[in-house]
Formats: sequence, structure tokens, C-alpha cells
Amino acid sequence: MSLKTRKNVFYIMVIVAFLAVTIYEFLTPYLSDDIIYMDTVAGANSFFDLFAQEYEHWVGHTGRSVAHMILRVFLYIGVKGVFNVVAGAVFTLLSLLIYLNVDVRKEFDVRVYGFILIMLWFFDPAIANTVFWEDGACNYLFTTTIIMGFITLFRKSIRQQKNGALLAVGMFFFGVLAGWCNENTSGGLILFILIELVYHFVISKKSFSFIRPYMITGLVGSLVGFGLMVSAPGNFGRLSVTEEEHTGLLALVARFLKITLVIKDYYFVLVAVFVSIVIIALFVFGRDKKILEKMSVMAMFGFLFLATCYALIMVPSSALRSYYGASIFLMTAIAQGISILSMSSEKLLQAALACIVAVFGVFFLLGYIEDGANLARIKREVDERDVYLSELDVEPGANVQAPILRPQWENRFTVAYENDIQEEWRFWINQVLAEHYGLGTIHGVPRDEWTLY
Repeated sequence: MSLKTRKNVFYIMVIVAFLAVTIYEFLTPYLSDDIIYMDTVAGANSFFDLFAQEYEHWVGHTGRSVAHMILRVFLYIGVKGVFNVVAGAVFTLLSLLIYLNVDVRKEFDVRVYGFILIMLWFFDPAIANTVFWEDGACNYLFTTTIIMGFITLFRKSIRQQKNGALLAVGMFFFGVLAGWCNENTSGGLILFILIELVYHFVISKKSFSFIRPYMITGLVGSLVGFGLMVSAPGNFGRLSVTEEEHTGLLALVARFLKITLVIKDYYFVLVAVFVSIVIIALFVFGRDKKILEKMSVMAMFGFLFLATCYALIMVPSSALRSYYGASIFLMTAIAQGISILSMSSEKLLQAALACIVAVFGVFFLLGYIEDGANLARIKREVDERDVYLSELDVEPGANVQAPILRPQWENRFTVAYENDIQEEWRFWINQVLAEHYGLGTIHGVPRDEWTLY
């Protein structure tokens, strides 16, 4: 494939990635926590009130202020279409940041970029929570993109031997943002900086001559941001009400087992691909020093994946979406590995890589239409219910009924079902919606039994 053809195909893939995510975002309504934060933001008298609200949130709930300020800004704007377009752009940016962290790639390497898109789309087991839900996207997609942006700039600055006061100042503030994003992923970022510093200390024959101001300011900034996040009083309040079956050392062992089972159940395919690439690369290239050096980058991101996963041992329980940042590190490692295999002159290996991308591309197109149709049906029912509850002519605090979503449209790109109302009015989302609409209680009714509209 000529450079011009690769360039055109690459740009088409970027556009398709953006449109695919953006369209699904438009087919996703406000759900669960979006509504809670929306009601809170509605009480802001000005844009600056959002900062006061976030401070209260930092004190009473959680320290992820960067993520929740992003969410508050979108909700304050009040037009979900703005978020939908930005989310599509951020997803695409994340895919490009992973691509930029691949050291051995052709110019406009469509196979490597194709593998990145395949992993992001098919092998994120919590994609409904991390990408196609506004609150979840701000907490995971947006924050992980900030962290990967910092990593990309840090690595590029080292390669190009950049320096200067402006870079040093910029990396400090960038570090504060990246360190204040997400507990385990921001922790992985700090570990990345330390690994880079130790590595260059060793290859510089244990000399600190490689140190540049931006390296120190970036590290300090990330530590400051991380400290502000984990020291939030709200974190301790949440931990105090979390119950565990075990205590002490046994509790840590139980948490370790849970994390291991999550990796086994949800990330085994990616781990298997990582291991397979290492074995194939060693067979094909042997002990080629240049290849081993490139594989060290792959090993670093693989280690960051494990470290970021097992950092969750510090908390009693974690949702699957908490592993998103870790999975991005693993995907980056695999992308590096794919680029290494692409250097081989083995035609069979080259054909196999191209076939995998092509087959998944066809599978994506076929599945996208079906899942998109189901998302549209779900959004229609959520919107109908919203109009019905908004226009109910009842006394404030009344007890009402509302339809539950039809079960046959559930798919992996929506959190609507895990956060839908139930027949029991005491269910948490029933109570959230009742408060949102100014009602007393909402009782869920199966959709096939609903007759009012």
C-alpha cells in the first residue's frame, strides 16, 4: 500500500471512529447519576457557583474534582449535543494518543491504528459505563485521555530532548490535572514517571545529567494533584460505610483474588494477545537489540496495566469501569507489540495482521447497525417516559406508575438497564427520578403491561 493510500485510509478510519462514537452518544439519553448532577447544577446561579458545588462534593463525597468539573460544565451548558460531539472527539483523541505512543510504526500505519480501534471498541468490557454514559465518560474516558496526553508529551519531550521554562511550567499544571483524575490510573501515571526517571538514570551510567526541569515539575505536579484527590474528606466518608466480609490481611487477600478474577474474566483476551506477541516476536527476531529495546516499552505499559489493576486492592470493592485506565495501558502495550510484528518480513504474518483488522472491520459494521437500532429504541422509550412524567397533572408528592424498559433491546453499549426503574419504589433510581420530577414515589410497571401511552 502506497503512502498516499495509507494516508487516505488512515484519515477515513479517524473519521469513522469519531462518527461511530458521536452517533451512539446522540442515541444515549441522560441516565442515573447524570440526573442527580443535573439537578444539583440547576441550582447554580452562575458558572462560578460550579466551583463552590464541586468543593462541597470534594468535602462530602469524592476527590475526583477534575472529572466532576468537566461533567458540571457540560450539564451547565445544558445541551447534550455539545457533550456528544466532544465525547466523540475525545475518544478519537485517545485512540491517536495510544497510536503516538507506538515507537516503531510506519507513517500512517493503518494496521496498528486498526488494532487500536478494535481494542477500544470490542475489548472494553465496560464501554457502556466508560464511553456512552455522560457521568462515566467524564470520569473515565476524559480523565484517561488527559493522563495519556501527559504521558505522550512526557515521552516526546524526552525523545526530542526538549527543555525550557515554558515547558516546565506547563508540565506542572498538566501534571496537577493528570494526577487529579482517577485514583488508580493517576497512580499509574506517577509510577510511569518514576520508571522513566529510573530507566534514564541507569542508561546514563547512574548520572543525573539527563534530568530536565519539566521532568521534576511534571512529577511534582502529578503528586500535588494526586494528593488533592486522595486527601478529599469525602473519600473517608465513603470508605467508612463500605462493608467487607473479611478484615485485616484476609481482606487484602480477598481483594487480590477479586482483582485477579476480573482480569481473568474480562481482560484475558488482551492478556493472551500480549503474551502471544512477546513469544512470536522472540521467535521471529531472536535477541535483536533494537527489538528488545522496543519490547521494553511494551513491557513497561504491560507492567503499568498490572500495577494499576492491583492498586485497587486499597479499596474494599471496585466497579468494572475502574479498570478502564489500566486497560488503556495494556492496549498501548499491545499496539507497540503489533508494530514490532509489522517489522517482520514474513508475508504470512503480515497477511494475518491485515486479515484480523479487515475481519473485525466487517464485524464492526454489521454489529453497529443492530446495536444502533436498539439504542434508538431505548432512547425513544426513555424520552417518552420523561415526557409522561414531566407532564403528569398530579399533586406534588403524588405516587405514580411508570413503564420499565423492554428487556429485548439490552446491549453492551448502554447502562440504561442496570440503572432503570424497578417495580419496587424503594429502588434507588426510582427515588432519584421521583425527586427529579417532584413526585412522592414511582412504581415501575413492565412495558408489556403498560397501557397509558
